[in-house]
Amino acid sequence: MLGLLVADGFRTVGDPGEADIAVVNTCAFLGSAVRESKQAIARVAELKHSGRLKGLIVTGCLAQRSGASLLDEFPEVDAVLGTGQWREVLPVARQVWEGGARRVVTDYPGGALDTLTPRALSTPRHLAYLKISEGCDHRCTFCIIPRLRGDQQSRPIPELVAEAERLARAGVRELNLIGQDTTGYGTDLPDRPTLADLLEALDRVEGLTWIRVQYTYPRLWSDRLISVWANAKRVVPYVDMPLQHIAADMLRTMGRGMNARDTRALVQRIKAGIPGVALRTNFIVGFPGETDAHLDELCRYLEEEPFDHVVVFAYEREPETPSHAMTPRVPLVERRRRRARLLSLQQRLSRERLVRRIGERVTVMIDGPVGAGRYAARTAGSAWEVDGGVAVEGEHLEPGSLVSVRVTGAGAYDLYARAEQTTETAFPILKGHA
Repeated sequence: MLGLLVADGFRTVGDPGEADIAVVNTCAFLGSAVRESKQAIARVAELKHSGRLKGLIVTGCLAQRSGASLLDEFPEVDAVLGTGQWREVLPVARQVWEGGARRVVTDYPGGALDTLTPRALSTPRHLAYLKISEGCDHRCTFCIIPRLRGDQQSRPIPELVAEAERLARAGVRELNLIGQDTTGYGTDLPDRPTLADLLEALDRVEGLTWIRVQYTYPRLWSDRLISVWANAKRVVPYVDMPLQHIAADMLRTMGRGMNARDTRALVQRIKAGIPGVALRTNFIVGFPGETDAHLDELCRYLEEEPFDHVVVFAYEREPETPSHAMTPRVPLVERRRRRARLLSLQQRLSRERLVRRIGERVTVMIDGPVGAGRYAARTAGSAWEVDGGVAVEGEHLEPGSLVSVRVTGAGAYDLYARAEQTTETAFPILKGHA
């Protein structure tokens, strides 16, 4: 959407108070996300009264979920565009600019999969996201994403390689592959390519340093994918795989499509097959029917099978999901207590693991300066913005460059280090230093 607007002559501004038209792209997969999105809309809407803002367009998942009701709730909103109607942002922006009538377009769900659409990066110049697919064919009982984004739609490999090459020529060094279900990539295409095929193709793109894959669904992992992941020179040893739980009863009622034994075995196969792999996962606590015994089992699993990064959600009842009617329900205060318990455990485990890395020499990618002689950086085992990072002391370090550092300290989730030298290539040491 930003690329379409910029290509047509719109200019972006850093301060919303200086904007003539604002587009608020929203999330809505949980009630808490709905509240955050509405708060963002309200903040921008205030600018219609206090600033120069002339038009306000709401897009994304909340637009798809709530539709015309947003016009009633927010009189300042001029247009609402669903997830499949992102191309309409340009004509609607023009219409709003000219003072046209309010509009709501929320037909079929979907997302931006058109490779010919111009892009405008909102990330630092050395990294970019590459949307490889949109939608999801799984029907987890707690999730409304298929309703908001539709069924699986994958982009052909040649299109993705061409976009990756364009991004590499523009200076992108880290490519983050995203989709609602990245291991489901290709299941809807005529020749049924797999994520492993895509990774092999992208690994040949010159100029890229790191390729990271996010949002992999556990049921669709294969031995070939593990092998390709381990042997590719640019694919980092980092696996983002939401498990949601480990207790058999919970996995079954959540509709995850894998039992506890197979889930445990998959994690062990990945750890054995990808040297130095860093694992990121999500868990949901307080799901209907979860008992203290289920939570105890999850806590034991976290200690027995350590994960580098853990996100914990307290279950939220969504009216459009099967789990909304499930019983027995866990009280909200208990859901929050269980979340706090799991996060406290992960914090302790993470701190203990990171402290053991003090004195270690690792390779990091520089993300940018944060002060005089200080830089934000990450190892290959951490994704931008969502995981812990490395605070590096050094001089004249360029964003996107790989630097060898010596770890000097550790917190619960972050490392502290001192730069030693710039590394020409990550590949000889990358796989062993996630």
